[in-house]
Amino acid sequence: MKNRLLLCAVAIFVGSASLVYPTANLMACSTFKLQKGNELIYGHNLNEGDMGVPGMIFINKRGVFKNGRTFSELINKDGKNPSEYSWISRYGSVSFNNLGRDLPDGGMNEAGLYIWEMNEEADYPQNDSLPRLMHANWMQFVLDNCLTLDEAISSASAFQIDGWTWHYFISDASGDCASLAFIGGKVKVNRGREIPVAGLFNTPYDREMEVLRYYKGFGGLYDIEMNNPNVPRFVKTAAMLRDFDPSRNIDPSRGAVDYGFEMLKNITVYDEPEWSIIIDAKRRNVYYKTRLNPAIKSFSMDALDFSNNSATLIQDMDTPKGGDVLDMFQPYSTQAIKSFLATKLIPLLPKEMITSGGLTPDEFAERFACITDKAELPANQYFAGVWKTKPAATKDDLEIEIRLRTNKNAVSGEIVFNKGESAYPITHIGLLGNRLTFTYKNKRGYLLDVQATINNNQLTAHLQTTEEDAGTFVLYK
Repeated sequence: MKNRLLLCAVAIFVGSASLVYPTANLMACSTFKLQKGNELIYGHNLNEGDMGVPGMIFINKRGVFKNGRTFSELINKDGKNPSEYSWISRYGSVSFNNLGRDLPDGGMNEAGLYIWEMNEEADYPQNDSLPRLMHANWMQFVLDNCLTLDEAISSASAFQIDGWTWHYFISDASGDCASLAFIGGKVKVNRGREIPVAGLFNTPYDREMEVLRYYKGFGGLYDIEMNNPNVPRFVKTAAMLRDFDPSRNIDPSRGAVDYGFEMLKNITVYDEPEWSIIIDAKRRNVYYKTRLNPAIKSFSMDALDFSNNSATLIQDMDTPKGGDVLDMFQPYSTQAIKSFLATKLIPLLPKEMITSGGLTPDEFAERFACITDKAELPANQYFAGVWKTKPAATKDDLEIEIRLRTNKNAVSGEIVFNKGESAYPITHIGLLGNRLTFTYKNKRGYLLDVQATINNNQLTAHLQTTEEDAGTFVLYK
């Protein structure tokens, strides 16, 4: 499977949590961006040689508190090298996962930020001063917190990533896109003029461009034969992206979706792809099919409730039904994920992948199914509670309360000025480590932005409108 889990044995060195990976030519996953005229779609194939890779779709919510996890702590019985980092999601997202919650293969958030992975060798930077995150958990961090491509790229250098080796295709709502790789312990980015073909496969991007120049239309002599499996997927993708004409044969309600599926068909490796996914970023529709159930299924992101007023939703990708499957999403439960892992995923995994850290198959399923339990413990929710300024010394001094509540790991709250006055609900709440941000509107309708730092039982909050500084205040729990 594209996690480098399925096709070959994975040896895990318990002491360092480093991995020995199977050869890349056994995996053949594909991602592209098609952007012309008013069209902006993303396509992805998961090709694993008819393994029947299972998957689940997650509707992840904004305003949810999360503790980061490392691969080392999940795979080792003693939970060594855990992550100490935490955050509150700023954005909701749709993700496609096969290891469980907050461990995506890829997806798009409600702000239009898209990320997907492909197998490729990677040498993640090592810096013990940085917080640790598992590679897939970092992807969820990006979906939870990033609005722009710049933010996503910056986050790649903000963590010490552990796990198996991937490289990544990332794009934001404007279509600004990049390939992101980890080479020689450094982050390698291809962006702008350095990514003339908006696609990524299982070979370093620069090498793909070298090969492309041997084909007609791109500087070379070889024909681009779509039916020839020896023509690289990158070359075929470059030609199809170039040749797309949005003025021809476009269904106004579906845009370039049908063309996108035709592209995915032409870059198939082995037999029918395990997953084929199209995300129409302009119309905000998601389409997908699986090898086991090839009827195309779809749902609208605009029809989803990304607020944390209701539970995270999940759906097994292998439903036989085609068409709109919005009503088939069910509330997330740990037991549902544990059952999925135990019955669908673990039977496909190499035994040494499960047991090298000392876990039994049941413990492996339990460990990955309970990945979010840590964040639901009140003892870990250091931000929650009532934060107050000291009592006013004079009648002109302002008294402030910031009230942060949790329902399991869903966060809400309000801000109050002076006793007896109205409470203003807080929105756009986000937390990165000890840095808390949120907005609220006062009784005159002004939007205020709050930037705060938490240090033990002290919260320093800076309030600002779009036009003036409203002051800095120190609050205590």
